[in-house]
Amino acid sequence: MEMKKKLYNDLSSYLKELFGARIYKITIDSGLTCPNRINGDGCIYCNDRGSGNGLFSKGFSIEEQISMGIEGLKRKYKNIGGYIAYFQSYTNTFAPISVLEKNWSIIKKFKEIVGLSIGTRPDCLSQEVLDLLNEYTKNYKVFLELGLQTIDENLLKWINRGHTVKDFSDVLKRASKYDFNIVVHIIIGFMGQNKEDMIKLARFLSYEKINGVKIHLLYVAKNSPLEKEYEKGNFVPIEREKYIELVCTFLEHLRKDIVIHRLTGDAHRGELIAPKWSEDKAGVLRDIKNYMESKDIYQGKMWN
Repeated sequence: MEMKKKLYNDLSSYLKELFGARIYKITIDSGLTCPNRINGDGCIYCNDRGSGNGLFSKGFSIEEQISMGIEGLKRKYKNIGGYIAYFQSYTNTFAPISVLEKNWSIIKKFKEIVGLSIGTRPDCLSQEVLDLLNEYTKNYKVFLELGLQTIDENLLKWINRGHTVKDFSDVLKRASKYDFNIVVHIIIGFMGQNKEDMIKLARFLSYEKINGVKIHLLYVAKNSPLEKEYEKGNFVPIEREKYIELVCTFLEHLRKDIVIHRLTGDAHRGELIAPKWSEDKAGVLRDIKNYMESKDIYQGKMWN
């Protein structure tokens, strides 16, 4: 199907084409933390669950989490072709190499796992870690998920990311030498963010050697530093219509072969403070589709 008719290069279709069957992710909490939480509160939008499911702190081992994930997905879906083990919570390369090797090697016990996905930061990828991860490319499709979030240095400081755009570019240059499927995380929803910002970000990423993008909405989660800023009136969440417009502008200027892993984000149940419209995830996705169709927008339309 041509991209113009498809609107955007979605993850589900990509995985089905890659593996010849439906593939699903199992999210894993390995009990690690982040470098900028050691002496502080971490990123402004992050609470004590670190975007993960918190299962490790509840006493569930990595092996148990994988088993639970497989069984849960089997009950929900039919004709599953395999699973991707997604180490999601916090920074999954922020540990001694021996710990990482122990954590990741557990997937070898499950013949149904066909992929390994590692969520991390640009400042936590040593050569030793890259070499270890490369070992898994022999038997698995390896996804390296890098949190960039924004190319605005001032915003990176405001959200307390603890790394620069240069840090991202430097590690991307090293990581792209391996057979990794590199997925970049970005955030939409900063105050004052506009269409021109989206165009700059899309073009920046389109010139890089990346395979995918995951778009997150900047929402206010309970017990995050951003909640305090929101209560003080220092942060006003983006409106639904504006978010949809910015997402579509970004897609329109993004290289058409880049796979879109996510178009929005949602907080864990009971943790969302604002914006409340983000609870309607299905509706937001529908609105994005309708906006693209009504404006004759499709991924890569404005990419040279």
